[in-house]
Parts: sequence; C-alpha cells; structure tokens
Amino acid sequence: MAKIIVFNMVSVDGFFAGNDGNINWHNVDKEFNEFAIKQLDEVGILLFGKTTYDVMESYWPKEKTIKNDPVVAGLMNSLPKIVFSRLMDKADWNNTELKHEIKKSDIEKLKQKAEKDLFIFGSGTIVQEFAKLGLVDEYRLMVNPVVLGAGKPLFKEAMKLKLLKSKQFNNGNVLLNYQ
Repeated sequence: MAKIIVFNMVSVDGFFAGNDGNINWHNVDKEFNEFAIKQLDEVGILLFGKTTYDVMESYWPKEKTIKNDPVVAGLMNSLPKIVFSRLMDKADWNNTELKHEIKKSDIEKLKQKAEKDLFIFGSGTIVQEFAKLGLVDEYRLMVNPVVLGAGKPLFKEAMKLKLLKSKQFNNGNVLLNYQ
C-alpha cells in the first residue's frame, strides 16, 4: 500500500510560508535540486490545496521554467495531480483531477491502488485536514536556516512524531523525516 508523505520547506520557527504566502526564503541549490529529483521519482500522485496548486500551475508548465529546469519541470508536469478545492470549477494543469472535498474512504482507496506514494507539497490546510483524518504516514520537513518571525504555520495542533532519519545539507538545510 502506498503512503501519504508530506514534504514541506519550513523555517526554523515552523512556518511554511510568509504571512503573504511568499516562499522566496527557500534555500535551494544544486544539492537540493538533486534531492528534489530523487524524491519526485518516489511520487505516484501529487496532492495540493488550491493555493499551492495555483503557485505550482503558474510556474512549472511555463516555457522558461521547462527550459531552465527541464528534469523537475518534466516530472512536475507529467505526474498525476489532485487538487482539493471547494472554490475551483476546473483544473487545467496537465494530469490534474479536481476534488471538492476530502473523503477519508476515497483517500484510503487511492492508497490501496497507487503503485507509488502520494505526496503533499505545501498546502497547509490540506496537510492539517489529512492529519486530523489520520491519513498522513510520514512528514518530511526541510528546515531552512531562516527565522521568519511570522507566517503560515504548518501545524496548528499538537502532535507527537517519531524521528525516522535526518540529513544535513551543505547549505544549512536539515531534512527531518518523521512518522
């Protein structure tokens, strides 16, 4: 059975985006890009909320992005995607299915059928909803060496996690894998 894995870049003080949603503080380099490509090879389906979907859809399918980052863009554009939104009427990004609600039974069926893991990138509200339903199997948090002071928290409720492994990157990022 496939797992549901949350991957997010977070600040040292636990925010996954600034108050205005900006992520310009993400600490990415060649080593991170190599990690991202390797991780995308594990993905069976990408899961997004509306805000993250809009950001991703406005970036990855663009000609300039495809030219500058062909491997990641190719993977992001070709992978199956599900966007959860009560507000959207349609999703135009290649291989995207729109769902208006999160149903635990539907997600469990997806996990049963999937050959590879389901990943949630960004999408704080979706992460919180999946966590409340007990659907998240693993959290991969890439802690960036930055303190935002304020922003959008990834977690809004207390939760006990078990550290599975960690990895330090040369740029100061630390990847923490929790269950």
